[in-house]
Amino acid sequence: MDFQEQAQLHSQIRDALAAAISERQPPAPALLATERLCPTGCWLHGPGARRWAGNHTFLCVSETHRAFHREVDAIAGQIARGEWHDAQKALRQGAALAQALGDPTAALRRMRTAAATLAA
Repeated sequence: MDFQEQAQLHSQIRDALAAAISERQPPAPALLATERLCPTGCWLHGPGARRWAGNHTFLCVSETHRAFHREVDAIAGQIARGEWHDAQKALRQGAALAQALGDPTAALRRMRTAAATLAA
């Protein structure tokens, strides 16, 4: 799994939410894949779980990834209800989504290091 690519994909989700708000349009349904169905989630609940279950770093990735998708779902709900101002506020730096994106990004970096260390 390319951990850096997965972190970038989640940044793209944030960017797509911002575009949806700017255009006053609902986000693309593919954007709103549940945490189990996005590529990272599929790895976390499949091959990653089989290989890394119980590993602290893996568990951190899993927990932060789940929290990120909860925030995305909340913002998507605001967009669906036409709560544009609230959705825009939720995307600001320092808001819950920014934290929820930073945590799995950092956890994915640590996971990449752990995987590289064990592979060596």
